[in-house]
Amino acid sequence: MKETFPLFPHQASSIAPRVDGLYFYLIIVSVFFTLLIALSIMYFAIKYRRRSESELPHGVEGSMKLEVAWSVIPLVISLTFFFWGASVFFAINRPPEGAIEVSVVGKQWMWKFQHIDGQREINELHVPVGRPVKVTVTSEDVIHDLYFPAFRVKT
Repeated sequence: MKETFPLFPHQASSIAPRVDGLYFYLIIVSVFFTLLIALSIMYFAIKYRRRSESELPHGVEGSMKLEVAWSVIPLVISLTFFFWGASVFFAINRPPEGAIEVSVVGKQWMWKFQHIDGQREINELHVPVGRPVKVTVTSEDVIHDLYFPAFRVKT
């Protein structure tokens, strides 16, 4: 019997693939640069190690091209993080027209959901499949966060 370990919960919303794609992109870029830096450190530590106590390193002159490159490349990568993340953020926070409205009140140890038609639920939210939902969250006592893992939405 082979069981697989799911990295993420099931995708139950239209935005979940976009959130997962951004997350994988962040992980891939982070792992790539972590390995690049670690391997570079090991390579240069071995190649340029001091072979005797009397050996002194030579002075190094700066390179404008190199300094511009290692400033611009991280800037461009950071901007891709920002713009991709901003587009996902705005897609999550702007529900389409005709979305079902649900009011949520966070209380200590519980959530109270109230649909626009008056239906109320405690600690569980039931919505129709395939319909967009706009959730308005408030708190009665302390700061709360509401998270739907399968939807990749946290507020």
